[in-house]
Amino acid sequence: MEVTQCQLDALREIGNIGSGHAATALSTLLQRRIDMSVPEVWAVPFEQITAIVGQLDTPQAVIYVKVEGDAPGKAVFFFPVESAGIVVQALFGTGEERDLFSDEMAQSALKEVGNILVSSFLIALTEFSGIPLQASVPALSVDMIGALLDAIFLEEGTLDDTVLFIDTQLSGLPKIEGQFIFLPDEGSLEKLLGAMGL
Repeated sequence: MEVTQCQLDALREIGNIGSGHAATALSTLLQRRIDMSVPEVWAVPFEQITAIVGQLDTPQAVIYVKVEGDAPGKAVFFFPVESAGIVVQALFGTGEERDLFSDEMAQSALKEVGNILVSSFLIALTEFSGIPLQASVPALSVDMIGALLDAIFLEEGTLDDTVLFIDTQLSGLPKIEGQFIFLPDEGSLEKLLGAMGL
């Protein structure tokens, strides 16, 4: 579906509210002030996902949840491995590097962070649209982006032809960046925007 500039502006505002929720929760978890901004929001055709995500052979820490409710879909948060490592170090309160590929404690900590980030955006979407959305238990993988996307796309269900990308930046730690992607099931995005009067 075609997303207008007015709709994108509204989605950016929802992203900012979700960021506020996430920053509050992360500040409590990390016991330091964390601010989170949403520099950009895009609605792109499904087939352009790989062009925006970047190098498909680059490893990233990816947190994935199924979005359930009246406008279902899939939500994915991509952390560059370096950013994910910085977050894990902050969570454990140590400068010691942890192996994200094999350290189960580090992976569990990242899942919790991903759960906070994704749930915060879903709560904001629910507040604005009135459509209840819930996140499944998060899954985490540290792997090449291309392989991870292929696995997500092959899951059951028909995805919409439009995908929402939300770029995020955290401050309060050394610069942390990530991308949040909402892959709505067919008809879900139109239902959400319609419920918001957009």
